[in-house]
Amino acid sequence: MLMWNDFVEMLGCQKMDERFIHLSQEFNELPKRDESVLGDREYYSFIGSGILFLLDNGIVDQISFYIEADEGFSKFKGDLPLSFGCSESEVIHHFGVPSSSGGAEDALLGYMNRWIKYEEKSYAMHLQFNKNDKLCRVTLMR
Repeated sequence: MLMWNDFVEMLGCQKMDERFIHLSQEFNELPKRDESVLGDREYYSFIGSGILFLLDNGIVDQISFYIEADEGFSKFKGDLPLSFGCSESEVIHHFGVPSSSGGAEDALLGYMNRWIKYEEKSYAMHLQFNKNDKLCRVTLMR
């Protein structure tokens, strides 16, 4: 099974890179592939593994981990650098003050999951929390 650092290192890799090509073997499933209307973005959904890879012009740009089953994805069962089901305050206690935050109730859009984002040297980590203040999705971004 891939570890957190393996996923971080995949950010920015080409879709023809060996690491990306062998993901199906790592997860033991074939991804569902979708494309944006303009064709510049590809989505590789490993539904049973709870992971979504977004490629921008053939380069891994984002990796989303579904901490709870949602949008047809199963719950991610791998290792992350934080505990599943932790609250926003627990994450902030562990990682410190986030670079940015948002979400919650919006008069126009309705409810949007609360989120916080941490900017690291080589990547950003976007964390979403459900209405019960429990971590529900983690997204790595380059």
